[in-house]
Amino acid sequence: MTAPRVVDWRSEHDRASRSDDAPQSARSRTAGGFPAPIGGGGRGVGGSEFRAGRVQTIELHPYASESWFTAEGARIKARRLQQAGLPDFTNWRFVTVTVANRNISPADAYQLGNDRMRRFLARIRKALGRRFLWCWKLEFHEDGYAHWHLLIEYRERIPAEMLADLETWWGLGRVNVRRVKRTDIRYVFKYVAKGPEDVPEWVARHKGRFRVFQACRGFFTTRKPRTAKRAEPLSCVVRVDLVTRLGWDRRKALLVMTDDQGNRRTRAVKLRMTFNALLVMRAYESIQRRVQLAPPEVVNISQQQAEELQYEHRQFAGLAGIPENAAYAA
Repeated sequence: MTAPRVVDWRSEHDRASRSDDAPQSARSRTAGGFPAPIGGGGRGVGGSEFRAGRVQTIELHPYASESWFTAEGARIKARRLQQAGLPDFTNWRFVTVTVANRNISPADAYQLGNDRMRRFLARIRKALGRRFLWCWKLEFHEDGYAHWHLLIEYRERIPAEMLADLETWWGLGRVNVRRVKRTDIRYVFKYVAKGPEDVPEWVARHKGRFRVFQACRGFFTTRKPRTAKRAEPLSCVVRVDLVTRLGWDRRKALLVMTDDQGNRRTRAVKLRMTFNALLVMRAYESIQRRVQLAPPEVVNISQQQAEELQYEHRQFAGLAGIPENAAYAA
């Protein structure tokens, strides 16, 4: 069996002569060097006080940022929306609108529908004679064209004459209306795609913000209203596409520290390789040394390695990742 060639992560064999109990270098003892020992204050995930200096395990887990375009990222988004307080969707209307014109590009069709949505909701509000809560979620057909699912706070039967007018008001394609079902709610808060390979090419290469979900003001029951802040424009912001952003995520991990009371502290750190490559390398090392493998998608590390990861994450805080030619921490 040939070992995988990994050159940007020092393995356990390379560290054999560096004990975790050895004194830190002069650089790490200075204020500008390594961060304080693991668990230096703060609260644990469980809500209890994290016990500094009593760390039992330190692990790396897969990292996922909030994104409707990955399964784990969508779960994070859905969890955040639930924490903000979702309304009771019982007997709401579930509306689906499409763009029928296939003589324009999928990107142009998306832009056309996105621009039309505000006027469409305004026409419904005017016809019903009252305001209502609403949210919508973007989805894609197999051919890459967009369609939208709306949840509308209207529990009565929509008048027949109004149903006939809905397609006229939308004006871009088919409109379907029915009473919401429990499966519809799960579908709305589900991922758009499991990964960038499952989304249309024009979406994966779209640079800048891409709105997938939107809700009206007052939709969430517990979220505090945000106050508008006037700030200077960020002229240095670089817009990147979905593939690039998810590529950055693959070179990150969640550093999870657990104390002797089961309280956890979690933070994101940058890696010098993808997390999957690190998993393969550590599994190979465990087999070679004939030690027990870590649980699936978990990498066990020492406190010294954790300190180095945190130091490098802070050192390259302004960058999306660690440069390939960056020197290792002393």
